[in-house]
Amino acid sequence: MSFVATIDAPADAVDADIEFLVPGLERPFCYGGEPSPGDPLASASFVAERVRIEDVRAGFRPSLAANGAALLLEPTTVGNFYDDDELLGRYYPESAELIRAALGASHVVVYDHNVRRGARLRLRPDRYDQGRPVHHAHADYTPASARRRLTDEFGAEAAALASRHWLQVNLWRPLRAPLRDAPLALCDGASLGAESLQATELRYPDRSGEIYYLTHGAGQRWFYASDMGVDEAWLFKNHDSAPAGGARVAPHSAFTDPRRLPHVPPRESIEVRAFAFFDA
Repeated sequence: MSFVATIDAPADAVDADIEFLVPGLERPFCYGGEPSPGDPLASASFVAERVRIEDVRAGFRPSLAANGAALLLEPTTVGNFYDDDELLGRYYPESAELIRAALGASHVVVYDHNVRRGARLRLRPDRYDQGRPVHHAHADYTPASARRRLTDEFGAEAAALASRHWLQVNLWRPLRAPLRDAPLALCDGASLGAESLQATELRYPDRSGEIYYLTHGAGQRWFYASDMGVDEAWLFKNHDSAPAGGARVAPHSAFTDPRRLPHVPPRESIEVRAFAFFDA
């Protein structure tokens, strides 16, 4: 099957819909998968808002410190992203070193990943972790759930690690280029009001987690990178233990670029999640 883009060159920005949490509930909940028969309906609900999403190709250069995210030009040596052995044995250590160098961290641990495939591609969960692009504006962790995941990963060592400055970050890379289906939009952490981040319970059959969903705010700044290649990756924060200053989180969401419909290759991407630790 071949695909042809509908436009020749990107504009400086695109107006597109992103789904935001409807505010109102003190602690909404939703499900991490399909609920079981008889489970209550999720209380979290979402509404699409049209937002202006800047293209960083036009000159804006976001940074981890100022905006919570940075676009990296970093080729990978992985040949098959659908081979778990190659992912764990090659991509995890490669990503850990990339993140360490980009942040100036003393130590980085990559602890999981997810491959995402566009709606026209078949999911094969028996082979590897995967899902669909997520079209809700969110951050993967709250401070409480990031600390809980730190404890899950490191056990008795977690308290000592948490006494240092640490981050939870994602490294997000397209596996098919140029990326035009469900590209990743990021919200500038410096443009967020604290009231727009809503802790939401995420229920699974065997456990409950917690993430941030984002409510819409007029001052929020969104950006993306058009036509991303496999040698590019977004590095962005979900949690920063620093007590104050700078951008501590960059909420994110897939979006549909209305200029690209209907004939674009379905998205394939990988995100790895990591903890980064600093000596000072």
